[in-house]
Amino acid sequence: MTEDRILKDLNPYQREAVVHFEGPLLIIAGAGSGKTRTITHRIAYLMAHYKVPPHHILGVTFTNKAAEEMRRRVERLVGTSKTPWIRTFHSTAAAILREQIHHLGGRYTQNFTILDEDDSRAAIAQTIKDLGYSDEGLNPSFVAEVIDRAKDELIGPEEFASRRVGMFDSYLFELLDRIYKHYQRKLEASNALDFADLIRLTVRLFQERVDILNFYRDRFRFIVIDEYQDTNYAQYIFSRMLAEKYENICVVGDDDQSIFGWRGADPTNIFKFEHDFPNCKVVQLKSNYRSTARILRAASAVISNNQLRKPKELIAERPEGERLYLYCASDEHDEAEFVARQIEHLHYDKGVPLNHIAVLYRINTLSRVLEEALIQRGIPYEIVRGLKFYERAEIKDLLAYLRFLVNPADDLSLVRIVNKPRRGIGEKTLALLQNHARTEHCSLWDAIRYLSENGDLGTSARVRLKEFYSLIESLRDYAATHSPSELVLEILQRTGYLTELQAEGLDSEERLGNIEEFMGYLKQFEQRGGLREFLEEVALMAEADTYSGEQERVALMTLHSAKGLEFDSVFLVALEENILPHGRSIREGTLEEERRLCYVGLTRAKERVYLSFTNQRTLYGKLLLNAPSRFIWELPKEEIETSYGVT
Repeated sequence: MTEDRILKDLNPYQREAVVHFEGPLLIIAGAGSGKTRTITHRIAYLMAHYKVPPHHILGVTFTNKAAEEMRRRVERLVGTSKTPWIRTFHSTAAAILREQIHHLGGRYTQNFTILDEDDSRAAIAQTIKDLGYSDEGLNPSFVAEVIDRAKDELIGPEEFASRRVGMFDSYLFELLDRIYKHYQRKLEASNALDFADLIRLTVRLFQERVDILNFYRDRFRFIVIDEYQDTNYAQYIFSRMLAEKYENICVVGDDDQSIFGWRGADPTNIFKFEHDFPNCKVVQLKSNYRSTARILRAASAVISNNQLRKPKELIAERPEGERLYLYCASDEHDEAEFVARQIEHLHYDKGVPLNHIAVLYRINTLSRVLEEALIQRGIPYEIVRGLKFYERAEIKDLLAYLRFLVNPADDLSLVRIVNKPRRGIGEKTLALLQNHARTEHCSLWDAIRYLSENGDLGTSARVRLKEFYSLIESLRDYAATHSPSELVLEILQRTGYLTELQAEGLDSEERLGNIEEFMGYLKQFEQRGGLREFLEEVALMAEADTYSGEQERVALMTLHSAKGLEFDSVFLVALEENILPHGRSIREGTLEEERRLCYVGLTRAKERVYLSFTNQRTLYGKLLLNAPSRFIWELPKEEIETSYGVT
């Protein structure tokens, strides 16, 4: 029977969580304890044994990669392609808003654009300029962080003034208030949402329309949420509102791995679950299948120094293994040489594949010297640093064309493409268009349509606008009957973008290669979705989604990027005060999250852990004499082997 196959090979803790039926369930899943296996088997068991229809189940996680993996596992277990909604938080909210956003009023339609972080920052920078604050020294990244945090706390532009008084001096607060309001009006006029809007507006929709909330409560009678310790306030409220009718909510998490406090994640959400749902069942997954016993004991000793945590027991299912290796380097170059030597030893003497090795650090700046050492020894490596491919100019240009073809109100994308490639529509013409749009309260596209026939523009400017208008309309017609990849080829040809790029000579080779890679991914995606779905996936792509680990290269990444991954051998470098723990965390009293970062780094390793610190380090052009990290002294001495570099 399918049910027997689902329960086969589960340990007693996993089985207890899987067979639970109705009522709230809290699964405390320590590092390497098989949480993905447990929740996918639980979803499959709900369908196979309890006969819960897949459309009544909602699975929520934080990355597209995790959601896709969960979907595949459920499909294999139940033997059908009819799987539940298994999505990220933001993708779930986006899907709900695609169906319901018109109920919020305003100018939003279901074809709304989702801005990625780069586009959102650009829109905020333009807002600052529009308001004449360019000389005020306002950093768009700082403003974006303030607005994002407000939205994550469900504070909209109209509530900001009353809810945020006292956090900044009155002058700065007034500027932030005006920028937030203007920025939000800009987004709405463009029928665009940023990341934080997706959850905030969905919660607002639920608050304003109880009938819609009840529709989704009845639709998703069973809810499974992964990585619950990483939820922020908005995600917490979103989850609780959906679950309050039936209370068939299962959350899975580990407070010891909550490392995203800087973006609003609140590990106390996992503590509040038992208060929110007093009848909840609690299951702890105690068996660790990833790390050797020595690694697990060392990691557990470090994290036990945190006060804000649920007591838990992890039992190593693997052998003792090697002791952790601690290296005291004379400087950052000695440290990098040590890392490179050890990687050569692991690869050539022990046969460890390069893509099973990771070098982890607290801040990206530390990678430079490590790269130099690896290059000198001819060791292939890959820096995992977020969404660089989709941030490249030619890719951003193509995405802007596609987004504008889907959403003609998207002024932000239109500004990017109106003169790419160069077609003689310069800053002066664009300024006239923007002025007309503001005066007439219309979109830039409407302004182009009007001014290409009327207005004070010269003949040549009107001709160029008319040609651009006809081009976009023809591409929109083409998009209605052709695949997304065919549409991209048509954009490249008809706009002259490809011709202009080829004319750049040798400099264009890499950019043309990037476009080919983009086309290849788009063709693969067409097997499971259309243009709008593709744009949504790209906009909602998380940093972890960009790393496959399939190429034979050493991975260099931050500790934050390593969350959810595992490797045979792990190097934790720069274990020094003011780096790990970070100096800002020491000043602000958030040391426990830094200790959780260290714990996450240690528990990425299956077989070996190498730790290193330096007596002196040059960073940001300054010579630093940091003390060894306090976390080193929290490691059990009997689990550590220590050596020293040449002084």
